Amino acid sequence: MKKAIILLIVSFGFLSFSIKGDSGYPVPPKTKKLLFYIQRNHNENTIVYDANFDKLGNLDKSNPIHVYWIRYQEYGQTMPLRTIEKLFAYGVKFSKIEGKQNEYKVELVATDKRDFLLKQEAPFRAAIYTTINGKPAKLGHLYIFADNSGFWPKVKYIELFGKDITTGKSVYEKMITDQ
Repeated sequence: MKKAIILLIVSFGFLSFSIKGDSGYPVPPKTKKLLFYIQRNHNENTIVYDANFDKLGNLDKSNPIHVYWIRYQEYGQTMPLRTIEKLFAYGVKFSKIEGKQNEYKVELVATDKRDFLLKQEAPFRAAIYTTINGKPAKLGHLYIFADNSGFWPKVKYIELFGKDITTGKSVYEKMITDQ
């Protein structure tokens, strides 16, 4: 019986290790819809930003981005954002760019210090573009470090991770906030 329990614990440890990224946090599954995700120092629960397509594979004009939680600390189930989270932490605003087909200016509630562009690359395929460390890049994910000791968390810094669109190399930037 002891051997079975030890084997189960060791197996679970290897399984957990295999689905975690460099930071030790679980990484959302890479799907065709995945645009980027946000992880935080508070816990392993992750906010996911997926492209929302219509039946023909074009970005949905009324809601091109679907945002939701993957609650890794609660067995990995998905959950919609609460209204307060949409308004003050992880929501998105978007506006169609005039003269461009399937391109949107995106504003993240998490940071107003960066411009983001949602661009459709092919049917059922889109990406978020921004500037990371002075280079045009495709956004991969954000990491937000906040001081959670007060009533309202204070963001200390945001890390951006992506790929340089010219070289394909990984790019990184740490933005210190003034909160």
